[in-house]
Amino acid sequence: MPDPCTEELLRLARLWISEGDADRLVGWIAWRTGRNQALAGDRPGIDRLAHAFEHWLDDQQREQLLRWLDQRLPRGLSPVPD
Repeated sequence: MPDPCTEELLRLARLWISEGDADRLVGWIAWRTGRNQALAGDRPGIDRLAHAFEHWLDDQQREQLLRWLDQRLPRGLSPVPD
């Protein structure tokens, strides 16, 4: 069962992030964590994102990403840093 931070990240993602942005965010998380984004599997972007949140990020990284997304998404800004 995902931790509360992962659950909140997924809630925000489902509410605000398109499939294309989900795929871009998986790629960005993969790059930042030194992972190959193919490891997230061949499934819809939101499911790949859930995998990245849960398995590639530690607690501190999840909390930082949650703060980042919580500030950006409601304002219509991209979830992926420029």
